[in-house]
Amino acid sequence: MFVRIKAKEIAQNLGLSQATVSLALNDRPGVNEKTKKRVLEYVEQQERELWLEQMHKRESPNGTVLVLNYVKNGVIMGQIEQYRKQFPDGRTPLMQKMAETVGESGYRFQYRIFHEQTQKLETLLGECRQLDVRGIYIMAAEMCPGDMYPFLQLKVPIVAGDNLFEEGDIDSYLIDNKEGISRGVRYLVDKGHSHIVYLAENISIFNFEERREAFLSEMAKRELGDASNRIWYLGSNVEEVYTAMLSCLDKRMKGTTAFVLESSVVSLGVCKALMERQVRIPRDISLIGFDTLPMHSLLGLELTLIKGTHTKRHLAAVKHLVRRMENENEEIMKVYYRTRMIEGNSVFDKKKYIYQ
Repeated sequence: MFVRIKAKEIAQNLGLSQATVSLALNDRPGVNEKTKKRVLEYVEQQERELWLEQMHKRESPNGTVLVLNYVKNGVIMGQIEQYRKQFPDGRTPLMQKMAETVGESGYRFQYRIFHEQTQKLETLLGECRQLDVRGIYIMAAEMCPGDMYPFLQLKVPIVAGDNLFEEGDIDSYLIDNKEGISRGVRYLVDKGHSHIVYLAENISIFNFEERREAFLSEMAKRELGDASNRIWYLGSNVEEVYTAMLSCLDKRMKGTTAFVLESSVVSLGVCKALMERQVRIPRDISLIGFDTLPMHSLLGLELTLIKGTHTKRHLAAVKHLVRRMENENEEIMKVYYRTRMIEGNSVFDKKKYIYQ
């Protein structure tokens, strides 16, 4: 939703100071959790009511296209919060392009974030009917198969991003995780590394499961032994990963020369631990990450990264959704986007140099 309420108005309606409201909205210390929760719940409710009011004022004979970001366990929340800081009004370049594409086809465009743990799905589905939603693109990285069933009841075309659903006529637009991890392992092997460890978050979502399977498969293909004990589960946020990695450095590092880092959360937590312990990268340990990182986050280290396209993929998915809405005979598609590798300075070429 692109609706924003002023802190002064919130403070007046809740009987709080404007400074307290500002601290709560920006997640700063100095306000207790109960007050913070009260402020955030009020804002969420007011934004929803204003959003619905605005939507009813807009003319759109063809109905609404909904882009939905489904948050289950918070894996993608860091990325969402980063975008919010960069674009306070919610209008990221991607959202603007999506809105233009949808508007040119005669539909209203709406973007929503749905938090499974704090919001009611029945309310969301009711709003979909109220707004005459004719198609949904769901950023579904965190969803389980059963989570899609309620949306099928709406009987509208659905396209899913970052997930596969076998039930229903659901298209999928995905990063080719398996190709990306295989590319990373091959790169490390070609540089002379054989004892490679995969560092993972301790939760399972579709993208992560595909990456882990690909790691095991590529290690076996390269005849590097049973790699099932070379997947270490560290945590689900940067601090958990950092703490777990410190423990690994004390107990489990023997013989390891390279890490494959499952996500940006893992990359940030692991690099923080390695730098604190003054582990030399790449001389002591080589690193390959998966997914983009915030700029200037690793203090000069240029992490070699496997990156997937996001903007082009999400936009292509929305364009396909519109085609599905206008032609029920449009073919169901599962589209995989290849990754690319950005070489940094975090991998040591053991075949070219000899350790002193």
